[in-house]
Amino acid sequence: MYKFYLTCPRGLEDVLQKEINSYITQSTHIDHGGIHFKGTLEDMYRINYKTRVGMNLHMELFDGTISNYNDIYKTIYRFKWDEIINTNSTFAVRTKINSTIIQKQNFCTMRIKDGIVDKIRKKTNKRPSIDKRNPDFYVFVYIKNKKMKVFLNSSGWPLFMRGYRTKIHKAALNESLASGILMLTDWNKKEPLYDFMCGSGTFLIEGAMLAFNIPPRILREYYAFKKWENFDESLWNKVIKEENNKINYSDVKIYGSDFLSNNIKIANDSIKKLNLNKYINFKISDFKKIIPCENKGIVVTNPPYGYRIGDTERLQILYKNLGDHLKTNFQGFSGYIFTGNLELLKHVGLRTKKKIILKNGMIDSRLAYYPLKSGKF
Repeated sequence: MYKFYLTCPRGLEDVLQKEINSYITQSTHIDHGGIHFKGTLEDMYRINYKTRVGMNLHMELFDGTISNYNDIYKTIYRFKWDEIINTNSTFAVRTKINSTIIQKQNFCTMRIKDGIVDKIRKKTNKRPSIDKRNPDFYVFVYIKNKKMKVFLNSSGWPLFMRGYRTKIHKAALNESLASGILMLTDWNKKEPLYDFMCGSGTFLIEGAMLAFNIPPRILREYYAFKKWENFDESLWNKVIKEENNKINYSDVKIYGSDFLSNNIKIANDSIKKLNLNKYINFKISDFKKIIPCENKGIVVTNPPYGYRIGDTERLQILYKNLGDHLKTNFQGFSGYIFTGNLELLKHVGLRTKKKIILKNGMIDSRLAYYPLKSGKF
């Protein structure tokens, strides 16, 4: 068994734990920004391929107790790095520090790199190169007070990078966050799903993959663990085959619209790669023109919440119009608005049942739930 730490967007730890508990038999426990658990190589492969909410899956190599920067170097140097990273490979180090005794993050990172390079050079008379952008090995070090844990990132690129994007929209929602938000709603994956400010379609694409049980990284080829010495290609292929065999298409209705044609083009290009053209209907339209045919379903949307000078009044009107549209045309639905501007939610003019605290990167955000079913909203 190996020890793992799987990160996620802040606020989705409970959602992630529930998701991973459905994949593995070992117990999990929540840490700030992720979960810890023990698992096998097969678990590692499956989670990298299958998790919708997870961001980076780290395998723990060792831990130690430190009191200063020299202790960090010595602890790192003692490990058998020459058996992990060969001299023809590249590596990068990322650190996360929550300590009063270790506060110089750049210097800490440098000492870790020195310890790794010096150990490999001592054993081989050669040294690997540093590549911060696209390394073969990602070393992640977490220091909390005097405790240091050292991990190897098995994912490489963050797991929100699904592989279906042909172009990145500048305001696109993190795919792991979008998927987690959908899991927080009351959507049963059978009723219609709407997003009438869909941007590049993240909620709807993630929703379709969730409804049809499509592995979120079915198109992705790259994972850091493929360059590890213990990579088991036959086991990896077994996991892929098992998960792909669980795909089950249905007739759930999924609708998206945006008034910018370029956004809809990006969304359509993405669903073409996933062969979801006939399952998701994207159109160019002002949101006020979107009237549902059904009498129940779910609306999930992430309206703009920019902070540029002059935005405030325009956005207040937008949020009021959004609330009016939901109230008038989506009775019987569940409405969810995700925003990073808490003041703007006050202008929706609807009664919320709950507001869930989330982080969108570094932005404090809320997922506001509006039940539109009682007639009293």
